[in-house]
Amino acid sequence: MTLEDLEIPLIEFRGIGVRTAEKFRKYNLNTIKDLLYFFPYRYDDLRKVTKIKDAKINENCIIVGKIKNLKLFLTSKKGMILIQGIIEDETGALKVIWYNQAYIAKLLSGEPNVMLYGKLIKNKFGVHLSNPDFKILDKKGKFKPEIVPVYKEISDIPSNFIRKIIQEIFNKFNIDKLQDPVPELIKIKAEIPPLDKALKNIHNPKDLQEIEKAQKRFFFEEIFYIQCKINQEKILLKTEKAPIINYDKNLIKKFLQRLNIELTPSQNEVLKEIIESLQKPYPMNRLLQGETGSGKTLIAELISLLTVNSGYMVILMAPTEILANQHFRRFLEDFSYTNYGIGLLVKNSGYYGLHGFRSFKNKNQIINLIHTKKINILIGTHALIELGLPYPNVGLVIIDEQQRFGVLQRKKLLEKSSQNYLPHFLSMTATPIPRTLYLAFYGDLELSVLKEKPPGRQEIKTFVVNKENINEVWNFIRRELQKGHQAFIICPRIEKKESSNYEIRTVKEEYEKIKKIFPEYNIAMLHGKMKSIEKETIMKKMLNNEIQILVASSVVEVGIDLPLATVIVIEGAERFGLSQLHQLRGRVGRSIHQSYCFLIPEVYTPLSYKRLKILEESQDAFYIAEKDLELRGPGELLGEKQSGIPDLAMKALENMEIVKLAQKLAEELISQNPKLEGYPLLRREIEKRSSFIIS
Repeated sequence: MTLEDLEIPLIEFRGIGVRTAEKFRKYNLNTIKDLLYFFPYRYDDLRKVTKIKDAKINENCIIVGKIKNLKLFLTSKKGMILIQGIIEDETGALKVIWYNQAYIAKLLSGEPNVMLYGKLIKNKFGVHLSNPDFKILDKKGKFKPEIVPVYKEISDIPSNFIRKIIQEIFNKFNIDKLQDPVPELIKIKAEIPPLDKALKNIHNPKDLQEIEKAQKRFFFEEIFYIQCKINQEKILLKTEKAPIINYDKNLIKKFLQRLNIELTPSQNEVLKEIIESLQKPYPMNRLLQGETGSGKTLIAELISLLTVNSGYMVILMAPTEILANQHFRRFLEDFSYTNYGIGLLVKNSGYYGLHGFRSFKNKNQIINLIHTKKINILIGTHALIELGLPYPNVGLVIIDEQQRFGVLQRKKLLEKSSQNYLPHFLSMTATPIPRTLYLAFYGDLELSVLKEKPPGRQEIKTFVVNKENINEVWNFIRRELQKGHQAFIICPRIEKKESSNYEIRTVKEEYEKIKKIFPEYNIAMLHGKMKSIEKETIMKKMLNNEIQILVASSVVEVGIDLPLATVIVIEGAERFGLSQLHQLRGRVGRSIHQSYCFLIPEVYTPLSYKRLKILEESQDAFYIAEKDLELRGPGELLGEKQSGIPDLAMKALENMEIVKLAQKLAEELISQNPKLEGYPLLRREIEKRSSFIIS
């Protein structure tokens, strides 16, 4: 039996009806296999019974005895239902209370023998077991000590029902004969149990050690599968041809002299690394990390210059139309002394620029300029991949804020092109990736890091402020505006469950409030649902200081560059991740002016204060990212569902040793057997991770 044999729809399994199957489906649990991989989130160790005389307040305990004097009460104030009774054993008696669970009165009628598991507490109702789990025993009161798996409840499907269904799956299917996709030698080196044993032990453990070994197995296997795919991608890329980009030292020197810029030591080091990659016969696959303002775009301009000078086209893709327009304006100005055409294509129109001047073009005109090779550098959003344009001689693809661009994506970009080679690829990101994440998911990318900011940039002074003191912040902003500076006010982050209309309403309400506080200044608002032309108009006015305060959603997180903006206020700061806050903070401090960031939590808890204080104390993006991972965990940091990363892999990130081991063993295996000949089950599991790896 293989895992594929267990891809049986849950609706076909006896005991699961249509409604229950639909509830499971909403949590991506569609098959028998999915349910077997739905692991307990905790275990109740019911192996040690506590005598009533030995029970201690504020500790969990297991008590076996007889339930007596069960009564139902309705509290007068809140209308709460209380089920109160007494449990007795040979050493004494103890009060038991259940809250709002009226059905228990019927279940436990007749003074049955029971096992109760819960916490002994002391409050206004006295010392009692509070809301304990229970199990009705036989008349002799025999209790079988066991470790009970507890599953996360799905909608209103209780843990007990999930446990019952999973046990029935084990009874019906011969899991003992389940074939294991992980090779035997890998299991020996990793010291993990076989698949059948791990599944049994994680759902029906005999001891805690069995649970640990099973969990290690499943954490390891997910990272191992991903690492195998990553290593295959690396090998595949090296079999592809790429153009060799010539290095012209004088060309670089002239470009920098015209801009009156001197590269930082870090920029020099990164440029050297990239040039070495561009001169290899196979495609570069590199991630450039650098804090906001560290000079990533300048590096992009320099390698674009070398690529175009070598006779190849450059495509630069940004995550938003605002940022695409900003890149276009910068490239148009910085390349104005050259004869290279700069194109911008967003949606169905754009611009063609040459010698610092630009003219509006529709989509067909842009396509014609591309076809006739008059556009040497094309700038747009990530949608350029989907357009299927006949790009000629593409030698370099640069993507802003997207970490990976696989072989298949490069081929899709060029599917209507006649070129017989793949372009080099550079991804630029201001989002620092913690080391664990990089090892686990980005090992196919060579990494370059810009460690310094350009000379003259000052650290952004950051303060966590209680919202009760917000008037002091408004007074501070007024003083900055009087100096001719500008300010951002960022509205609380919108949760996924909150609608886009809620985002618009929040920004509008804040906008109206700020207009009343600063009636003498020009104020505008910006949110993700505005039309592109509206966003661009607002940003132009901000750039010209025609607007002094911009009230916005977190749409300004990526890329907006306004040198006169010196203050950013982030409301509901505890809703954001630390790395996201650090990026938002980077919207100011883009020039020689001292800049400031005020973090205003909506809920001022000790935990939120502890998190936000990290930003007060550090400007180091990599330190902040590591602390974010440590405090929130990978699930919250990346977004459980949005990241596309499998849940098991997400959980595995909490154990660096497992990540390193999986990486090492996958690299060894793929280097010896790139096509995994003789391992069809492993190949199948790896292919299932393809959509994650290349996305």
